[in-house]
Amino acid sequence: MQDVIDHIADRRKQYEGHDFFVRLLTDDSLPGERRLAWAPSVVPFIMGYSDLNKYVFRKSEEDAQLDQLQALLNDHTYEEDFHWQWMLNDLERLSADSPMPLSDASRVLWGADFQHSRRLVLELAALAANAPTYAVFAMVEAIEAVSITIFKHCQGITLRDGQECEFFGTKHYKAEASHSIKSPEVEETSLPALDSAQRKESSLMVDHVFALFDDWTTSLLKFALGNEAHRLTYERMVRQSKELHSEALLAALVESP
Repeated sequence: MQDVIDHIADRRKQYEGHDFFVRLLTDDSLPGERRLAWAPSVVPFIMGYSDLNKYVFRKSEEDAQLDQLQALLNDHTYEEDFHWQWMLNDLERLSADSPMPLSDASRVLWGADFQHSRRLVLELAALAANAPTYAVFAMVEAIEAVSITIFKHCQGITLRDGQECEFFGTKHYKAEASHSIKSPEVEETSLPALDSAQRKESSLMVDHVFALFDDWTTSLLKFALGNEAHRLTYERMVRQSKELHSEALLAALVESP
């Protein structure tokens, strides 16, 4: 398994060269609100990842007692349980928490602009569905590598009031860095040996996960560069959704005998 962990470290270094970090997160010339303008678009993924931890990665205590890696995964899912609450607090700080009817909120969350985050959750769930525990463990370690890279670069980004966000800031980075799954004791003494076929399967899983997150991160950058005014973005998304609905109704009337 240590070979897989080393492969994840190599992929993380490659990931850190993404334009998202170079053009946005590390650009000190931009105000904090601009550098974090992508935040609303990750809501479907962060909330969906909470469900992945509860309903996909976490197994029964009986399973955990029989499988050392599953026990580690279960512990990790509980450590992740409440990070999403920090994100919701940050939306208000970022002026991205606009009151709207539930129907309009649904149009925003399930609209085209946020599809990259919804799709990522489904793709990860599909990858994990029939994978052996060692491959799921590799998946979660890869996701953790992505997460800690993003939040490492969120450290020190201050908003107009001089304060950092909770989720998109140092508080979350420290929480990610302190997870038991990342501890030296786990990586050095608790990980079972894999045979060559298992190592190959796990490394392919890691590559697939990083490919998914590379695409997702490209979408975050695109969203941030084009959607700094959150209220106006939401208004556009709601308007476009309603226009699509009207167009669909009109098309149905035209096609009906």
